[in-house]
Amino acid sequence: MASRALKIFEYTDYRFFLKDYYSYQKRNSRGFSFRAFAAQSGVSPSLFKDIISGRRQLTLKVMEKYARAMHLSERETDYFRVLVEFVNAKNNQRKNDAFAGMMQLRRRTNLTFLDEEQYEFYSNWYYAAIRELVTLPEFREDYDWIARSICPPISSGQARKAIDVLLHLNLARRNAGGKLELCDTVISSRAEMNSMLLRNYHHAMIHLGQEALERFGPSEREVSSLTLGVSASSFETIKQRIRDFKEEILNLVVEDKTHSQTVCQLNFQFFPLVADHKKQPPDHHAGEPKPS
Repeated sequence: MASRALKIFEYTDYRFFLKDYYSYQKRNSRGFSFRAFAAQSGVSPSLFKDIISGRRQLTLKVMEKYARAMHLSERETDYFRVLVEFVNAKNNQRKNDAFAGMMQLRRRTNLTFLDEEQYEFYSNWYYAAIRELVTLPEFREDYDWIARSICPPISSGQARKAIDVLLHLNLARRNAGGKLELCDTVISSRAEMNSMLLRNYHHAMIHLGQEALERFGPSEREVSSLTLGVSASSFETIKQRIRDFKEEILNLVVEDKTHSQTVCQLNFQFFPLVADHKKQPPDHHAGEPKPS
């Protein structure tokens, strides 16, 4: 094991783990240095520095060498491996798969993680919908009724689990009469986790928006789009206007003193349809005559 004071299972970014490992060993082991660790692992000291600074990614091959040099146990090494896969993942599905592996290994420890609870909340789109459903005057804590009220419908078991999660995360509570009501609690997490959790949520809501084109008639939805040619300054201005409009909509709903009558989803989407050539590597063949 790396050290009794340093627990790899507490990390969701291998860079922070490696930084803390180095700092801990430097404080507690005489003669420890980048060069000494490089000799133990068989990896150059400059690569270690590049990894913790974010200039390079840690590969699985190098990770195995570091794990042996750190004397990690088999389970710690397994966690280190999925931690690398999580941070290096190129798409959301791979990141989700790696995070699930991290959670499975974490559950065998005595540690408690808010990240895992948040992951559960954001991975199921209907949790947020049920939280808002609680505000409707006709709301009944009847799991069959809740399941039928959600569109598209869910199972009564999913409705029961959603209420349990909302109560556990203090996103809902029971008043003196035992009736469910909302809390103002906002859950938070590490930036890397928040990024993934929000992508999960956006994936689910965009998918629902796509299905809404067939599920609802024009009188029950508002879906439109624009294809625009914009300058860099206009691009940033439009992004800010979307943020401002989102805030305006939120304030409109908060200041509305009448009872909610339904629960809706409003998506904002603004993204490029062409590649940014400034971010692409130069074409070394540009200007060369084409073969005839």
